[in-house]
Amino acid sequence: MLSTERKLYLLNRLDRDGTIHVKEIARELNISETTIRRDLMELEQEKRITRVYGGALKAGYEHILSESKEAAMTDRMHINFDIKKRICQKASELVKDGECIFLDGGTSIVPMIDDLAKRPVTIVTHNHLIMQRLHNPLAQIIFIGGDYNRKYTMSEGPMAEGMLRLYHFDRAFIGCAGVDVETKKSFTAEMGTRELKKIAMENARCSYLLIDHEKLKIKGFCKFTDIDTFEQIFCDMSDDLPQELPDNFVLVK
Repeated sequence: MLSTERKLYLLNRLDRDGTIHVKEIARELNISETTIRRDLMELEQEKRITRVYGGALKAGYEHILSESKEAAMTDRMHINFDIKKRICQKASELVKDGECIFLDGGTSIVPMIDDLAKRPVTIVTHNHLIMQRLHNPLAQIIFIGGDYNRKYTMSEGPMAEGMLRLYHFDRAFIGCAGVDVETKKSFTAEMGTRELKKIAMENARCSYLLIDHEKLKIKGFCKFTDIDTFEQIFCDMSDDLPQELPDNFVLVK
């Protein structure tokens, strides 16, 4: 199938459904996900679509991100889980016994608890998915309360922000909705998560970003922070990576 034919197919699907998913389209057309992502990137440059994590939206359909069509967090745990686990294992090597660390919301951070719960450290988190994986931990666990965000399975709001400001962290491990390497910006899905990330980073000696390669060049709707503010950005190796990455990227096999 020619590039123009693929793009027409993608646009027709978006006209019909409003959203498309890279993995689904790749299966339908029996071509690589890399090819689909490249087509979507070109369509976005033509301002005909909006790329999001794992797929794309029809131009003007950005509100869908805040509706129920987005995958539940428990379902997203299974997306690229092996990649997330390898990234988390590598990032966990930075943590020293006795340290106090912050683990952010989202599924990219969750596998860190599998290793760190067995160590003499203090872990502060508002991520309910992390709490669900705990089994008789050696680590001291401090859970941040507040308003429960069912969509993202975490605590947020003024109470959570106030509690989080009480702590000083040796290291904060942060997730995000997307990263644009060209503008060096990271994005969140909405404002509630953004404020908690900013507070944790302000109170941390060192901050790290954990992403998988599919989040590169995916734009969210809330600008978060420049990626230069992270000591290191952990990401898996992939043929889809930009040719030039900032010096603070750590690529995980």
